[in-house]
Amino acid sequence: MPQFSKSVRVPYNGEQAFELVSDIRRYPDFIKWITAMRVSDEVRKPDGSFDCVGEAVVGFKGFVERFSTRVEGDPEEGVVTATLIKGPFRKLKAQWRILSADQHGSDISLNIDYDFKNPFIGMLAAANHDLAVSKIMSAFMAEAGRRYGAGAS
Repeated sequence: MPQFSKSVRVPYNGEQAFELVSDIRRYPDFIKWITAMRVSDEVRKPDGSFDCVGEAVVGFKGFVERFSTRVEGDPEEGVVTATLIKGPFRKLKAQWRILSADQHGSDISLNIDYDFKNPFIGMLAAANHDLAVSKIMSAFMAEAGRRYGAGAS
């Protein structure tokens, strides 16, 4: 069962990084293979934590899949976690961790543990997961640059 992770230091503070990662409604705006995202059952608490269901449509090289995840975010802990509700996976857990290094930067890590139901799709994903993670991180960095400029504010 494939698992992968990637960590980067970014020139954005923890609050900015958390805001970006937890803004799942806008993922289709900057991650090109997420073609649609619907958010439902959203509950936001006064401390900024939240819980919702994210229903994504993903298209990549002729494949189109839909899946749903329970997404939970806790800004105090700097964690956003998505766990599988339904879709083409046997299991899926994606977790972002944001650690403020200082007011001008953060360390962000993305850990994904997944297993596709379809072995062919699973083999394709396993063969390309390093590239996929790099593209995900690049998409987030580009979006952070658009939202926040070249560095922390």
